[in-house]
Amino acid sequence: MCMPRAADRAGEYATEAVARGAAAVVLVGVETEVEGVAVLRLPDMAQLGCLLRRWYGTERTSTLLTGITGTDGKTSVCWMLRQALSRMGRDSWGCGTLGVVRDAGQIESLANTTPSLLRLHALLAEAQAAGVTDLVMEVSSHGIAQQRIAGLDFAAAIWTTLGHDHLQDHGGFDAYARTKAGFIRTQQALGRPVIANADDAQMAHYLSDPVLRYGHGLYRTSLAMAWEQELPGFVRLNDGKREIVVEDIPLGEFHAENIACVATYLRYVRGVEMQALPELLSGLTAPPGRLEPLPTLGDWQVFVDYAHTPEAMARCLKVARELTRGRLLLVFGCGGERDRAKRPELGRVAVELANLVWITSDNPRGEAPEVIASEIEAGMPRPYAAEVHLQLDRERAIAEAVAELRAGDTLVIAGKGHENYMEVGGVRLPWSDRAIAARYLERKGYAQCA
Repeated sequence: MCMPRAADRAGEYATEAVARGAAAVVLVGVETEVEGVAVLRLPDMAQLGCLLRRWYGTERTSTLLTGITGTDGKTSVCWMLRQALSRMGRDSWGCGTLGVVRDAGQIESLANTTPSLLRLHALLAEAQAAGVTDLVMEVSSHGIAQQRIAGLDFAAAIWTTLGHDHLQDHGGFDAYARTKAGFIRTQQALGRPVIANADDAQMAHYLSDPVLRYGHGLYRTSLAMAWEQELPGFVRLNDGKREIVVEDIPLGEFHAENIACVATYLRYVRGVEMQALPELLSGLTAPPGRLEPLPTLGDWQVFVDYAHTPEAMARCLKVARELTRGRLLLVFGCGGERDRAKRPELGRVAVELANLVWITSDNPRGEAPEVIASEIEAGMPRPYAAEVHLQLDRERAIAEAVAELRAGDTLVIAGKGHENYMEVGGVRLPWSDRAIAARYLERKGYAQCA
């Protein structure tokens, strides 16, 4: 199958496929000649989606598909919603940044947050054969723009946040936002329920009713679900008729917001009564690498977090500040060959909210780490409000930050979260912020005890 993105090399790929024994070639929006085999020409990805539905037998699937888009929050909402649906006795899988998460908890890695159209239809067929009732999936802007979700029939859609990411691939913020909004509007046109975050001012510009909105402030009558957090680990929810308390939720106000999103879905899409929600929502866990605490032997805290946009970094650091008696330390970098506009913004957020900052490497890919670091530094107002260190060796940066920890301090290692690789020059090298930090924390703890 030759997709539009491979149009310039379609003939080469098709010839190679035929040489390897392909009996037929499918060309999607591609003009090229292929000899010696049957050729099926399709005008667009939507037609390919129809073909795949026939091929995989997913035309009348019993598996309900929920799509979650948003700059930040997709993975957490996907993870939590899958857990909540499982508590309802439904066999639920997740698909997104972490990979394919099956109900038993095993995770199969994926190359992309939203995998290829072929992989998605195959996954849906697998889920259907396994008796899975729900597939909750992240829908990325790339997945929408490249029509990787063509032919998929969503039961509901969620839009969590709108911020700055992947702008280099979409030609600017407005195009990026309209890509996400296009997915939402398509679902609205089909009569599917849509849930959105009422507190995201940027998102409001691209939304139109009908939308089920959740937001902060218990007594806002315009909301389908209002939330308020008075203490860490608790959240109050109000649907305009009844107020409930959900206990034992992950740390961070943004996770209270995520719980409210899941509650809105359960209440209005699945018809769960308010009084039944605490049992489904209390004790839900956050996904790996989302403000994930590491065990320590000293009077300090260390978190690993996936925050890599200015908005996510600000939310993460504000929560960490609330939990901190002493200083707030931050280790972070920016990915290479990705949205450069967010680099100075991340630098600004870092020095405004942390006391000590280490600028380091984070998947530099084909870019020079020192160039990325200089673009981060360019956004830091002079004189620095924080103490700033430049250490491009990420392990050394983590080691230096751990060594600096004192009683009451908190260290946030941001950007990679759950990732188990460092991408350099087209190669993914084994990596784990958690494992590296744990090693230096253990040494520091033993040294303190001695």
